[in-house]
Amino acid sequence: MDLYPLNLILAIATASATIFLGFLPTKNISSTFFANETGKAILAWGLVAVMSSSKILHFPIMLAFFCFAAWWNFGRDRALSGKMWLSVASGLGISIGVMTILAVTPQANPPGLPQLNETLLLASIYLGSAIIGLAYVCFALVQGTNSGVTQGVIQRYVGLLFGLTLLRAAAMLASAFLPGVRANAFSDLKIPARIWTEIGIPIETVRETLLFSIILLILTVMVLPALAFLAKRATEFSSRIQPTRFLIAIMFFGFMTEFFARIARL
Repeated sequence: MDLYPLNLILAIATASATIFLGFLPTKNISSTFFANETGKAILAWGLVAVMSSSKILHFPIMLAFFCFAAWWNFGRDRALSGKMWLSVASGLGISIGVMTILAVTPQANPPGLPQLNETLLLASIYLGSAIIGLAYVCFALVQGTNSGVTQGVIQRYVGLLFGLTLLRAAAMLASAFLPGVRANAFSDLKIPARIWTEIGIPIETVRETLLFSIILLILTVMVLPALAFLAKRATEFSSRIQPTRFLIAIMFFGFMTEFFARIARL
């Protein structure tokens, strides 16, 4: 089974989440918190395996095993060993785990692209799903205050999430507007309708593509950064506003945006 782009999005989101979990301090945060989250990573990599081609099935299964080793150690309050296994799962997940999916999915990263195109495309692929993974970690941190998570840690991670949404917006704008980067729908308006008719492409299709790209841009450039900013502000006034609502919205809109962006290769 090959459920692209679902497997790619989940792989990067899971690998990103484990990376951000790995940077959390184990001195104050209990091992139970890490055990719960690495347990979820096991299930996530299992889902990636189910949704991926049989050619690369062994890679997500291997990553699930590494997460299992981390879960096993965290469950026995061996924080150092758990962190080591989590680092292995994170490093291999964000590299081999992602690249193997791209390697067997030609439409994800078409060969022969100019260097600038390929760089922007890879940046968009990683940043878009990393936002989902980091938003989930922020959500888990807000929910894990009873496990020793401090308000300062939450604020730093939510601030990082806001910065990540801005980077993703910059990558999207570059893909959509910079001349020579890609043939995008925003240049279609400069071409007379009769030319599209002559080459057999209905002008309605061009307009639909343009509308689709505009919606993606609005979500990426305006909605996600705005939600992340509101979540950041909410962590500073947690008694008045619940940041979890904004974080859930970021995960939802982030997934929808990334799903359609991967189809459009933006």
